[in-house]
Amino acid sequence: MGYIRGNRIEVIKEFTSGIHSKHGAGGQSQRRFERLNEEAEIAFYRRISTVVNDIFLGFEDFQGIFVGGPGPSKEKFVKDESLDYRLREKILDVVDIGYGGTEGIRALIEKVKDQMENVKYIREKEVMQQFMREISNDSGLATYGLEEVQRALNYNAVNIILISEKFDMHYVKLGCSNCEYIESRVEKEGLLDKIKEEIQEEICPNCSSNSFDIIEIKAGIEAIGEIAEASGTTVEILSTETEEGEMLSSTFGGLAAILRYKIDF
Repeated sequence: MGYIRGNRIEVIKEFTSGIHSKHGAGGQSQRRFERLNEEAEIAFYRRISTVVNDIFLGFEDFQGIFVGGPGPSKEKFVKDESLDYRLREKILDVVDIGYGGTEGIRALIEKVKDQMENVKYIREKEVMQQFMREISNDSGLATYGLEEVQRALNYNAVNIILISEKFDMHYVKLGCSNCEYIESRVEKEGLLDKIKEEIQEEICPNCSSNSFDIIEIKAGIEAIGEIAEASGTTVEILSTETEEGEMLSSTFGGLAAILRYKIDF
C-alpha cells in the first residue's frame, strides 16, 4: 500500500496474508482447510482495509485509488464491505499486474499513468479556478508572487500552494567560512552562471574577508515544497498544458497561494 504525491512515491506498508496455498489430504480435512483459508483471506482483506481507512481518510484533497495485482484477489478486496464507502467511491480502476509488493506499486503506477494524468489535469483546473474565485471576490484568501507567498508561509496561513512546473527561481545560500555569516538570495535559473562568477569577486559583508562563497543552490519548487510540507500545506504543481496552468505561469509569475485565513500584507 502506498500513495503518490507530486512526483514522489511513498510506500506505507507491505502486507502478507499468511494463507497456505496447498493441502495434501482430501475429504473432510480438505474442506476444513479450504474453509479456514477462506476465513483467513477475508480477515486479510479486512486487515488491509483497516489501515487504508485509517490513513487515506485523513488525506486532504485525496484524488483517487487504483487497485492492482495478479489473479482475482484484487476484485475480492474491492468487493469486501470493510473498505469505507467514501474510499470505495474513489476507486478509479482495478487492473491486472504481474506481481504485488513494492514493485507491484511501481508497475501499477506505470500501467495507469495516463489515467493519473487525466485526474491531474482535472485537479489543476479545479484548484486554479478556486484561486481565481478568491481573487475575483477580493476575499483576501489568495495571493501570488514569491515575496507574498513566502510571507504567508511564514504566518502558516497557506492552505494550498500553486507552483508552475516552469517556475524558474532558485534559492542561493551564501556563507562566509571566516565568520560564519549566512545570507540567501533568490535568482532566476538563467542568471545562476552569472551569480557564480560574480560571487568570486564579492567580499563578506560582515567581516570583509574573501571567504564568501555559494554554499547551496536549490530549485524554488523544491525549497518551497519543503517549507510547505513542514507547515501541513498542500502543494500543487501545475503543468502549462492546460489553460489554467498557462495562466498561473504567464499572469501570476508561476507561484500563487490559497490561504487558510486573511493576513495583513
